[in-house]
Amino acid sequence: MPRTTNHFIQSLDRGLRVLMAFTPERPRLTLTELAVATGLNKPAVQRLTDTLVALNFLGRNRHKEFYLAPKLLSLGYTCLQGHELREMVRQDLRAFSDRIGHTVNLCILNGGELVVLYRREVGTFYKFDVHAGSSLPAHCTSMGKVLLAALPDAELKQRIAAMDLIPYTPLSLTDPDELWRELMATRARGYAMSDRESSQVLYSAAVPILDGRPRVLAAVNVSMYAELCDQARRQELTHMLLAEGRRLSAVMGYGGPYPSIPLGLAEEID
Repeated sequence: MPRTTNHFIQSLDRGLRVLMAFTPERPRLTLTELAVATGLNKPAVQRLTDTLVALNFLGRNRHKEFYLAPKLLSLGYTCLQGHELREMVRQDLRAFSDRIGHTVNLCILNGGELVVLYRREVGTFYKFDVHAGSSLPAHCTSMGKVLLAALPDAELKQRIAAMDLIPYTPLSLTDPDELWRELMATRARGYAMSDRESSQVLYSAAVPILDGRPRVLAAVNVSMYAELCDQARRQELTHMLLAEGRRLSAVMGYGGPYPSIPLGLAEEID
């Protein structure tokens, strides 16, 4: 039965207008900017933002800018999971790739495969084109190991049993028990490595992006030519990647120890 206008709650409508003012292009807004965006006067916006901050739906930084807080980001993750998640971190990952001089990828899990949300390519490691929307194997990639390790044990066992463990290189993990042991080590470590397992020229390291629940939202990796990076360089890049993963996780509302792979993977794409 349709609700009558007597049931319309104006204060709720105004609060939602404040939240909807934030977009990937406008992730941080001042009180004045919110007043302009919503068409409300500043005293009304002040009351609404005070309430939303108290409820942990909004945060406020030292520049007196408001932003969507972890509680809201967690509730709305189905919207963030594809395009919006990519847009939120794309500039950061591009800058990170430029700083280290290596390819950076952002992926989520879809069944037994990865779906690339963002790729900043510096080197080409595969015979085929990899871009946003491409699929990659999960069992022999560093990002796949991170995302699989976040699955609860029962689900992970089912997932491994259903996967086609193709040997992309002689070093690919194709034995279910060996893959299980590698994923348990990844879970304990909090990050993953893949040394020429998906491509004979590729070494990569991957870390999780976590939210405030905490759940694993996605995985980020650094890819490089295996022969051109000695152990010292690999350790240096892994250290830098961990710092970037920690920072991005903090943006998403995670405040716990890092690196960490909690058992809680955000919903997969449809």
